[in-house]
Amino acid sequence: MERKWFRRCESVKEISISASEYSSKYGLTDLYPESETKLREALASGEDFTTGWTGCRKEIRYVNYTREEGSITIEVSAHMDDLWESDDLIYDALWAACKVEEELSDEFTDRIRELLPDDIGDHTNITVVLSASATFEEIMEATGKAEKEAEQNNQEMFERLCEIVKAHWLSMKGIDLNAMESMDSKALCEGPALEL
Repeated sequence: MERKWFRRCESVKEISISASEYSSKYGLTDLYPESETKLREALASGEDFTTGWTGCRKEIRYVNYTREEGSITIEVSAHMDDLWESDDLIYDALWAACKVEEELSDEFTDRIRELLPDDIGDHTNITVVLSASATFEEIMEATGKAEKEAEQNNQEMFERLCEIVKAHWLSMKGIDLNAMESMDSKALCEGPALEL
């Protein structure tokens, strides 16, 4: 799957709305007071700006606010665990789908990545464009909606990942999908002696 990297706005001045990499705590609209003040000041200035990507301390989410050419662009990115550099998301999917926890071979995890369609990844990017005259409250409302949409899309991708992991895991174990419903977790883990 092709990985898409954040766009960087080169044509306008970048301002920082936080002293660290985090501008919010529990969600992208839960701004720290300093970050809220700086964003409000940037909006009130009437000048074009971009905040650059800034994150949320408790969740793997990022936002970039840009005002240029008569509009405000809100870019939201919500992430799950990295699907390419780590196996954690695949382990989570196996547990969610089959309620089993065991070591998986590199061959298994690599095969799962090969089976993924292009529209399944480990993050969702949402872009919203508002008028440059949008108020702070309207911007926060749009940010919250974009964040929820990204979360929902990530959940749907994870559920599809679970289906792929489950089907491949059962196939490797030699377990019929219909028979799985009547087996307990221990029986699932034991299955035929196959290398995962």
